[in-house]
Amino acid sequence: MIRRASLLVIAATAWGCAGAPVPAPPASPGSRAPYEAPPAGRHSIQVQVDSRAAQGLLAFLSLPQFQVEAAKTLEELPAIRLTLQDAARTADIFERDLAAAFDDETRSAVFDFHPIRAGRSRWERLLSALPAREADLSRMAADRAAALLPADRPISARLQVFLSFGLAGLADHLVVVLPDGTEAMIVDLARALGETEAETIENQVERVARLVAGEAFRQAWRSYRSTSPNWARPDSSLGQLGLLFQVVTEQGPVALFHVDENFFPLSVWLREPMKRTMAELNRTAERLVESEKDLEQRMTLAAEIRHADFAQRIGGPAGAFLCDGIIQNSGLDAFRGALAAGPKAFVLAYDAAQQKSRDLIPLSPAIRDRLSSGTK
Repeated sequence: MIRRASLLVIAATAWGCAGAPVPAPPASPGSRAPYEAPPAGRHSIQVQVDSRAAQGLLAFLSLPQFQVEAAKTLEELPAIRLTLQDAARTADIFERDLAAAFDDETRSAVFDFHPIRAGRSRWERLLSALPAREADLSRMAADRAAALLPADRPISARLQVFLSFGLAGLADHLVVVLPDGTEAMIVDLARALGETEAETIENQVERVARLVAGEAFRQAWRSYRSTSPNWARPDSSLGQLGLLFQVVTEQGPVALFHVDENFFPLSVWLREPMKRTMAELNRTAERLVESEKDLEQRMTLAAEIRHADFAQRIGGPAGAFLCDGIIQNSGLDAFRGALAAGPKAFVLAYDAAQQKSRDLIPLSPAIRDRLSSGTK
């Protein structure tokens, strides 16, 4: 199945925040982002970058007028074919929206290329520098992806990345399935880089590398769990909380890559959205415990937690807060060890970290009671 990646905008939507965007903290000379740390294991993460779609679209949008034959040539590029397939649109729609980019006025479009043509001088600067930086982008993404993996055994992963523009919808990237069954990533450079025009090319490349690293980590982390005995079966001592712990522990480390390096530690720079998201997590845990004698309610809650929307709104953000709490108070080795030991060990590690730091939000009594009863 082809899947559209969810867009997690940390500063703007602040993980469920309904108020004003969280102001960005001042840039720090020394990053505390965990994905900037050196890997602990001898993992093999390979990232292959293909920028032909971005280069081709920009060259096309720099033409003085729309050329239908040149548009058809673009449709032969793998990234464009996969984008059309994911959006369930035909080449005619793609050509129509390309032509609309040459109009003076913006029109509604599935693939919005108008702002790319209007701002092409910016993208020309980036893409002219990119061929010499693709190897660096691949290396940075691979190193960052390996940084958070447990070190008890080596993991191998390979990610094909296509750079492009004008993806349908609002996401800054897609995860698509290639003909051979492997997953690939398509990055919309305009959305991924957003309001970064004033930044250096180096900083923009690093931002793309972080985005790519998140997907490379997701695939490597999935591979790790699939071969781990600690992840092979649910922990019966957790009861209905087992599924919640699993989702949070699976999604949390991936969500860390969606956070700009200047927002770490999260308990300082994202404390208010952290409080709201942790409150949602704790309420979900209480509802689960209350439902244990009601089969229909248990099934309804389980379906809610398995839904992708729950992972985006609560599972990933709350899991990221738990991850960072462990890392900031117990260290990266303790964090990697907790991931290796499974969902229960991960939540226990956060609980232990929270006992050391008042900056961290306590877990609900429903969670702590279940953790303590299962460890006696």
